[in-house]
Amino acid sequence: MYLDTANLKEIDQALKSGVFVGLTTNPAILHRESVNRNPRIQEILQRDLEIVYVQVVGDTVEDRLEDAEIILALNPNKIGIKIPLDQIGLETVKRFKQLHPRVPVLGTAIYTATQAILGVLAGCDTLAPYVNRMLVSNIDPYAEIAAMRQFIDERDSHCRIIAASFKQPQQVTLALNAGAHTCTLPFDIFEKMIDVPQAIDAIKVFNEKGREVF
Repeated sequence: MYLDTANLKEIDQALKSGVFVGLTTNPAILHRESVNRNPRIQEILQRDLEIVYVQVVGDTVEDRLEDAEIILALNPNKIGIKIPLDQIGLETVKRFKQLHPRVPVLGTAIYTATQAILGVLAGCDTLAPYVNRMLVSNIDPYAEIAAMRQFIDERDSHCRIIAASFKQPQQVTLALNAGAHTCTLPFDIFEKMIDVPQAIDAIKVFNEKGREVF
């Protein structure tokens, strides 16, 4: 699993669980923290994470490629580049992979399987379909994810689906069942997935009874 945040307290707490191998972030998440991107990414890179995906910004291919180089320079061994998949994004993916074939690229802002298919063909290593945002737009995210996965599997592609954008824990399960390889979770969704009220109540009773018998 991946953690979808730029909050250091959330990162430190979540990493104690042992279930997160990497982190994704984007300009909106960083803006919410009221921090400058590069210094915060450098702080995040000090954590025990295999990879940190950082999203490029820019209105042109050249802008996005330039920003990608700035991001990559923060730590070439632990950085992955997130690139939004519009027409400019596809060309950015292709050109960036020509320059840095070993650096993982995550195609993001995906709402349809058609976007994802083009992302695979352009050279993305991973794809981030926006589950809840698709639902809000009256798009079935699970059907789209299933179509993405079918395309990937039938062609023996190395590309992986990292489902994103969740508002309910059940959406995570449905995305995985639809074919997502893994997910990137906001901290509050991670908490809701594990701190189930009924389980918390049961554990409380077990502890009370346990203290009596021991």
